[in-house]
Amino acid sequence: MPHIPDNTLDQILDRCDIVEIISGYIPLKRAGRNYKALCPFHHEKTPSFVVNPDKGIFHCFGCGAGGNAFSFVMKYERLEFPEVARMLAKKAGVILPEYTAEDSGKSNSLLTGIYKAHELATAYFQSALVSPQGREANEYLAKRGVKGETTSRFKLGFATDSWDGLLTYLKKRGCGEEIIEKSGLIIPKSDGSGYYDRFRKRLIFPIFDHKDRAIAFGGRVMDDTLPKYMNSPETPIYNKSRTLFGLNFTKKHINEKDSAVIVEGYMDLIVPYQSGVNNLIASCGTALTQDHIRLIRRHSRNIIMVYDSDKAGEMATLRNLDILLTEEMNVKIAELPKGYDPDSFVRKNGGAAFEKILAKPTGLFDYKLNRLISYHKADTIESKVKIAGEMMVTISKVKNDVLRSAYIKRLAESLSLDENSLRTELAKPKKDYSGAYNGNEQAVLTKAAPGDLSIADKTVIGLMVEDNTLIPIVKEKLSHTEFGNALAQEIAGSIFKLHEEQKPINYVSLINCLSINGVDNLLSEIAAMQENFTDKKRNLEDCIRWIKKSNIKKSLNEIRNRIKKAQEAGEHDKVTDLVVRYNQLMKESAHY
Repeated sequence: MPHIPDNTLDQILDRCDIVEIISGYIPLKRAGRNYKALCPFHHEKTPSFVVNPDKGIFHCFGCGAGGNAFSFVMKYERLEFPEVARMLAKKAGVILPEYTAEDSGKSNSLLTGIYKAHELATAYFQSALVSPQGREANEYLAKRGVKGETTSRFKLGFATDSWDGLLTYLKKRGCGEEIIEKSGLIIPKSDGSGYYDRFRKRLIFPIFDHKDRAIAFGGRVMDDTLPKYMNSPETPIYNKSRTLFGLNFTKKHINEKDSAVIVEGYMDLIVPYQSGVNNLIASCGTALTQDHIRLIRRHSRNIIMVYDSDKAGEMATLRNLDILLTEEMNVKIAELPKGYDPDSFVRKNGGAAFEKILAKPTGLFDYKLNRLISYHKADTIESKVKIAGEMMVTISKVKNDVLRSAYIKRLAESLSLDENSLRTELAKPKKDYSGAYNGNEQAVLTKAAPGDLSIADKTVIGLMVEDNTLIPIVKEKLSHTEFGNALAQEIAGSIFKLHEEQKPINYVSLINCLSINGVDNLLSEIAAMQENFTDKKRNLEDCIRWIKKSNIKKSLNEIRNRIKKAQEAGEHDKVTDLVVRYNQLMKESAHY
């Protein structure tokens, strides 16, 4: 099979929900933020198999099996990686390109360049906002109640009124015009004589992926100029149907509250967020897609939708209900007073008042039925049939038979229609969403223990993966060869290398790039350990000190043995050199 580029593998894993994948094979039961089950890889009576949807990995505390979605299917189906990649790519709707290794290198180089351009552009827009040219934008933000701390957190910026300010800035920092154009940050002039900046004289909202990388921008005017909003075009790193504004900031809070509040625009998320309502996601005016829902479902299956209280907002809500039900989400709707959106409501009434509205949402059935009745009146047979037809589309998406039956009964009563007729209308073949795989190919399932590795080694590796800002601290004090065994050294070396290349570092990406037996089990075990750490920096310092001291102890033992052999051989000069080295190490040991 041709080489699969890293970005394609990342895309497959981003679009595949590991909970959905594994639940297609074994029954999972929610346990807080994670899911538990009896391990399918060894016999047990008490569940020790845990799936962590946040990190995209699984781990068994009984037999040590672990890894990402690829690892699970490979182990369970006894398939090789290329077969599993094809299987999950098909499920995720990702087309595997027929790339050679050379093509893959070019593709990864392009993506690295685009990510760099967006990172630099974010800094450029931020610096413009705090410059004298950003005065109008700062006044606008102050008028909208956005605080300086919030501006910094969301990395808001300003595009000046220059035709090529950003272009010049990026070129001076090593970005070629081809990369900048593919980034969507500049637009070719109609006469072919060059390029000009896409964003000019606009407040800038960076859009980040779930790995905190800037991948696009939204620009808003501060007057009545049209268009009000201008957004980045789709690029190799940005697909609007797979991106939700704010998820990188709010996913932790969505996990904690087990609920996601969906709003429409940038300010509808930012203003409530700074007021303490922090489990928000913004759809930025686009209809929710299956990919959006699957991103949300990794963190919670409970959704509260909040849209503008005008008719357009209500209709947008109705259109999104069915796709949410198809993905088995629990959906409710919070209704704001007429004339308000989340931004304006919170500015006038505060975050606590908004929380009260969110605490009493309307069930999706009642919301949609009430809206349809208000639109179509339900005063004639024809209007009742029309309403019933639209409600039946929604009811057909409900998987629970008891709930679906109750909805049919309530619909019949509300519209004074025959219940049996509605049931007959609903009796259509069900679509299969099981997601189960039926691979028949057999392969030898090999297991390789990662070897003895100290708690300190595992802790340092885990802390670097969990918090990439700690990597330079570790690298300054430890080389990758100081870790406990060859596998740990390979992992640490890869982390250092990926960090130098400014590539994303997480458990899933490490499992993909390290094709070593046992690495998936070890990394999943390390990920499970991190749940218990509170003071990360103190733990890191203690573990680095332990590793240093342990390595010195090993070196001292080795030198003692070499001194003994040199003495027995009568190599007095060698003994002298070894003793000097031994004393140096003893002094170093005193520091730890």
